[in-house]
Amino acid sequence: MEILTSPANPRIRHAVRLRSGRYRRKAGQFVVDGLREIRRAIEAQLRLVELFVEQRPGAAPPPELLEPSLGDGTKGQGRQVTECLTWVAPAAFKKLAYGDRNEGLVAVFETPDRSLEQLQLPAEPLILVADQVEKPGNLGAILRSADAAGVDAVICSDCATDLFHPNLIRASTATVFSLPVARCDAAAAQAFLRARGVRNVAARVDARQSMWDCDLSGPLALVVGAEAEGLGNQWQCEGVTIPMGGRADSLNVSVAAAVLAFEARRQRR
Repeated sequence: MEILTSPANPRIRHAVRLRSGRYRRKAGQFVVDGLREIRRAIEAQLRLVELFVEQRPGAAPPPELLEPSLGDGTKGQGRQVTECLTWVAPAAFKKLAYGDRNEGLVAVFETPDRSLEQLQLPAEPLILVADQVEKPGNLGAILRSADAAGVDAVICSDCATDLFHPNLIRASTATVFSLPVARCDAAAAQAFLRARGVRNVAARVDARQSMWDCDLSGPLALVVGAEAEGLGNQWQCEGVTIPMGGRADSLNVSVAAAVLAFEARRQRR
């Protein structure tokens, strides 16, 4: 049984470098921390490259990770998790661990396609568009809320962060792996929605129409804007506001997305 003992091991260094967005894009891979997140990536049929397990006393790979086969893009052909497993000595694993959380599990996956072309939508989709959202935590929270509300797809328009930032994965509770998500610029997003007859409704502080008075049924894209600047001028479409009962005049972008998504879902019951 091979055990990696040096923090300078090339495979460990490669995994650590995947914390960088530039290196992730170059390598076409990303890193996932923790049992829940790794399990959900496997369930979503993402291709596992390597699973690092810290060699603790009595340590064994969690049985939850040993059950599924890993798809390689061809139905019926897969690789077992055990074939990708690598033991790592504690001193070397410290190099791999991210932040204060260390469950003794870190995995490397191949980056899946997240283009608009891979989205498959129902006849009357409910889509959430996150425009120019910069913070990975906010974008991850938007994905988590979209998943909970039963949104059919999320389009990340002109977002600065990539979809496989460690903080985004954690904030999304790994729903980024299973939720239909695409990343593109605003022009491409608008063309995609227009071609499918999807109506755009944007959350705006200065909108005259309350979400309670707006029909949010039918093919619909709910558009929420960046944390500080709000929506850019490229989203000139119907606007709605979220009624506010206190002194605050706006909500965090992830909260606004959740409120709108659940209201749209309520109207579709």
